[in-house]
Amino acid sequence: MNETNTSDPFTQANIQKADAFLAQFIDIKQLLPIKEGLTKEMIEYFNQFKFSTQLSIGPLTYQERQKKIQKYRQKKNNRQFTKKNHYDYRVKKAKSRQREKGRFISNKK
Repeated sequence: MNETNTSDPFTQANIQKADAFLAQFIDIKQLLPIKEGLTKEMIEYFNQFKFSTQLSIGPLTYQERQKKIQKYRQKKNNRQFTKKNHYDYRVKKAKSRQREKGRFISNKK
């Protein structure tokens, strides 16, 4: 019983198609180590760039920057664009004054 699964993604023809597609974007010399797995030298190379939370991004450390970004996002989410009266006394006084064509007028007229 020789059953061949034509939908198998790991057939030689499919692998060659995938390689040809990736070769458009990546040099074939870079593709081979990826296919074979990381070598010891590659692992050591990538370990040099291990991400550290103590690294500074400009004058701030990573953690300080994350706190500032979080504070900014929180303030952004709490913004209110509705009109707000800061001085209720002024509003009451303005409503009680006489107006003519929308302008305040004196009571002496």
